[in-house]
Amino acid sequence: MHVSVIICTYNRCDSLRRTLATCCDLIIHNDVVWELLVVDNNSTDATKQTCHEFSDKLPLRYIFEAKQGLSAARNRGINEASGELIVFTDDDVDIAVNWLSELWRAATGHPDAVFFGGKIIPRWDQPPPQWIEDSSKALLPGVVMCFDRGDSEHFLTPNEGVFYGANMAFRKTLFEKGAAFREDLGVNGAGRMSGEESELMVAFLAAGYKGFYAPKAVIYHRNLRNRMTERYVREWFIGYGMSEVRCGEVCPEHCWFGAPPYLWRRLVENTLKYVCTRWPCPSAVWLQAEINMATAWGMITESRRQARVRKQAGGGRL
Repeated sequence: MHVSVIICTYNRCDSLRRTLATCCDLIIHNDVVWELLVVDNNSTDATKQTCHEFSDKLPLRYIFEAKQGLSAARNRGINEASGELIVFTDDDVDIAVNWLSELWRAATGHPDAVFFGGKIIPRWDQPPPQWIEDSSKALLPGVVMCFDRGDSEHFLTPNEGVFYGANMAFRKTLFEKGAAFREDLGVNGAGRMSGEESELMVAFLAAGYKGFYAPKAVIYHRNLRNRMTERYVREWFIGYGMSEVRCGEVCPEHCWFGAPPYLWRRLVENTLKYVCTRWPCPSAVWLQAEINMATAWGMITESRRQARVRKQAGGGRL
């Protein structure tokens, strides 16, 4: 089987260098022919030179994509890939030596599955605050990149969610049929909007395709100190709320100032709850309120943006 590994990157050459160094230790099965595509999403740092450092150590191809946005970079990588299995990871991870072999084994052993993923284990640049450590799995898995569905391989069930972008793989036939990452979703340099990979995999499941969990395909995600703050958590969930609106989870009818009334109520209620519980109560109480507050604000922000667009088009008003 021919496998294409895609890493999309933007202005993180030092982090990318560490990730590429772990790629050099990958154990590759004899039946695997692989390539590594690094898609430079309009970086202004030494990303290109960093890739050249590994040109004699890895089957690496450097690709420059000027259109800003993670989804645009991923779609460019798909178009350039020659593999039957297209594997994605990020530029801020450490890769276990058997990661690629385990994904290949899952793909060859389960031909009725079309997308795959494995564990993501967070690693910390420094010890995180206790409130983050306590909430990593229950409330903040997407923020700290913690994905663990146990030690038994299995097909995804309807209620357990889909894989994270740092550790996912797809059969190329899906994209040859027209599938692609939505370019109005995902990180784009101006915000932390998420949801592009989950939107794609949820659509596959809804169409009757199967996803397969390979727990031995392990990625370690590096969390730097900037991710260990309430500000980062708020920004992440604001982006999440915006993506929910773009995915059609909010009805635009009966709006107050461009957003549904229930979102304004949710914002006010959770803001008050956060203020009243932030210091005297356990983190599970105030953090949930903060998450709800930030998500509601993201939904309101995107709802208002869409309302302005409709107004300019003559189809609505704020």
